[in-house]
Amino acid sequence: MILHVIDNLRPESGGPPTVAIEFVRMQARMGRRTAVMITNPPSKPEQRAQLAERWKGLDIEYIVLEDLPPGERVSAARAHIDRLAPRIIHIHCMWEALVRHVAAHARKRRIPYVLSTHGMLHPYALAQKRLKKWVYLQVFPSLIGGAGELYALNREEADYIEARFRRPSSVLPNGIVVEDYSATESGIFRARVPALGAAPFILFVGRLHPIKGIDLLIRSYAYARQRGLGLELVVVGPNEVQQPELEALARELGISDHVHFPGGMFGPEKRDGFAACSIFAHRPRFEGFGITVVEGLAAARPVVTTKECKLDGAAEAGALRQAADTDEAFGDALLEVAALADGGNALGARGREWVKANLSWESLVLRTEASYDRVCAARP
Repeated sequence: MILHVIDNLRPESGGPPTVAIEFVRMQARMGRRTAVMITNPPSKPEQRAQLAERWKGLDIEYIVLEDLPPGERVSAARAHIDRLAPRIIHIHCMWEALVRHVAAHARKRRIPYVLSTHGMLHPYALAQKRLKKWVYLQVFPSLIGGAGELYALNREEADYIEARFRRPSSVLPNGIVVEDYSATESGIFRARVPALGAAPFILFVGRLHPIKGIDLLIRSYAYARQRGLGLELVVVGPNEVQQPELEALARELGISDHVHFPGGMFGPEKRDGFAACSIFAHRPRFEGFGITVVEGLAAARPVVTTKECKLDGAAEAGALRQAADTDEAFGDALLEVAALADGGNALGARGREWVKANLSWESLVLRTEASYDRVCAARP
């Protein structure tokens, strides 16, 4: 039995819930006994239905603590662990109370556990709200210290973990089901953005949060429009307070008629957006991996991003266009890709093949299970 623990599976929380859902799905499809324990399930009925569809017919025990009074959740989590008696616990993320309590109980019961950081121990991530995270790590050092292995999203983070925390760390990138992104445009995405009409567009998908650099992307887009770029820009993502600021920036730059904010999209709507776009663009301040960038590659769309998106090996393989992180350089890269004679199809095809070769869920599950074996063998 493999028990996965993550605080929530809400799509608006970004990459970790998506990754956990698919990781468990593939393990179950490969015949592994799996269970998932969370506090908060997807909040909307349609999101819950999509989760049920992803796991339909699979032997996955789904444990939700949300309906219990907060004071009873810790004891319930411990009771579930004792009942399941998992061979190993796979913890996702760092800062939530649930994962801390589960790790403590695993140590007490001498159950080995591994920890997927989802980029949260990268130096850049730790520098955000630095004091709060420093205090947490001082007060609860055993969360990291007790882990048999930590899975970082990229080599920079893995090297930092080993140097600072003296714990075994390996790179475990996020995977993707490439076949989910093979459909042609159906029209459901454009129906959510009526002002777009049939116009070609650049797509961004992600949380509307400063770390995602959407303001930087808008500035680059404005620069490119001034130099003849004819594509619209669609920014898809749940509002995290920043949307009014971004809309004001678009007005200030005189491009508000060309920048669209349709809100968050998930499942088929989001995948249709990838199928419909001409370019996927991401200019983050920091991105530990960039699952939406991988989605763009899987959809065979030409992708423009920067080295701040830590997608090890993609730029070197020619799978995407990596631009310098300035308004002018990123805007020039958008112009360059938009002007390709084949519409960026060759770049998109290379990206899709790179994802198929490097980020298939089956290969990632097998790699992780080799790690599970190491951790279990080393446990006294």
